[in-house]
Amino acid sequence: MVSIVLGSALDTIADTMKENREYLKAKQGMLQDYMLKAGFEERANLKKARAERANLLAEADNLGIDEEAAAVLYSTGQLSSTVGYLKKIEQSEDPDKKINKTGLKRFSEAIVGSLPEEKVGAAMKYAFDLGAAEDPSSDKLVEAIHATSLSDYDEAISSFMNTSPTTRVAPNISPFDINKRGLVDLDLTDIAATRKNMERQLAAQLGGQYNATTDKTTYQNPAAADRIIDRAETRYIEQVTDPLRSRSPNIVIDEIVNKVVSLVGTEGLQLRDIADVDYFNTMPTPIVTNPENTVPNSADQDIIEEEYNP
Repeated sequence: MVSIVLGSALDTIADTMKENREYLKAKQGMLQDYMLKAGFEERANLKKARAERANLLAEADNLGIDEEAAAVLYSTGQLSSTVGYLKKIEQSEDPDKKINKTGLKRFSEAIVGSLPEEKVGAAMKYAFDLGAAEDPSSDKLVEAIHATSLSDYDEAISSFMNTSPTTRVAPNISPFDINKRGLVDLDLTDIAATRKNMERQLAAQLGGQYNATTDKTTYQNPAAADRIIDRAETRYIEQVTDPLRSRSPNIVIDEIVNKVVSLVGTEGLQLRDIADVDYFNTMPTPIVTNPENTVPNSADQDIIEEEYNP
């Protein structure tokens, strides 16, 4: 009787173990199917991302953007829009709209020069090493597939569910204030109109008389006045084409006019002095009208020494 019961129990255990093995095998088979499908999808997505990235970087290079600058812009997410804008200009039928190759070079240099070398290096790695991120959680799936018991399988699956996948993170680089004016050829009509505008506003300060009928200004010292206007025009172009600083042309004009008015009002400066020096980038030397007043007399010096040497 005992042997019959024992045999029945062993049969039950054997059946249960067989069922568990079959159940485990079925779950592992489903998991393998999942990983195979996920693997194909991941490879397909990675291949697509690599192709898109390679195409974008190639377009940037063809347009004249430096490789390092392109990598940085890719890291900030601005490369696609920049390339798109330049392609639009390139395909424009407007003969006055052309990509400024010199401006692009200046733009690339400004991008790279604004960052430390390690950040540029990180951007290069991020842009040109677009591989699949290693995912430590996938190891747990492999463990589950090769588990020899349901408990090991459940443990591996539990670890997989609680492990966050690794993601690629772009370098911490803030987006740039890209000035699109600096990427295309200057609008000569706009420059001429701006110069005329500044001439009219500065006519009186530069010793000139504006004639509205002829739309011309007559100066007492035309050579100096023209040179100052030339410098003002150069300053305007520099400011509105700064690759990494978008500025309103009207604000730039106001600043230039105010600067010239200030220089003209500076004691000791004549028009020829202002014309000879680029005072937009250089501060004029202060004019001391009474040099003797800048040196304290002996009594004053004694008081100063007492105050600082008690």
